[in-house]
Amino acid sequence: MGGGLLASFALITRNGIKYIFPSIESTPLRKLLVGKDDKIKIGEVKEVQVGESALYLIKNKDGYKVFSSVCTHLGCKVKWEDYRNRFYCPCHKGVFDSHGNVIEGPPPRPLDEFKVEVDKNLVYMWIEEKSTETV
Repeated sequence: MGGGLLASFALITRNGIKYIFPSIESTPLRKLLVGKDDKIKIGEVKEVQVGESALYLIKNKDGYKVFSSVCTHLGCKVKWEDYRNRFYCPCHKGVFDSHGNVIEGPPPRPLDEFKVEVDKNLVYMWIEEKSTETV
């Protein structure tokens, strides 16, 4: 009985620490090809589907940015409005600029951003590898 109790305590402690300090564990990243640099124009926004999630790739004058489509307010999906050059969250009227910064509404912080890399005319983004671990 003592061994089972100790194992349960260790599991609860481990998961509690992961919850309180999520950045302690490094999350494995995966490199995903999203396009050719010379085929993407400055100002162009490309929606990239990754599993059940969507990410937005934007080519600005200063390079590429990749943003999550999840609003930082309550997790609704933002949409890119090309004619207004902004991201818009229809749930509570949150607005983000093309750099992911909040410009209007209740979102508490900018959109989550992902690393982008250009190598030999190919554009890659780095995304978190989905964990298969169950808690």
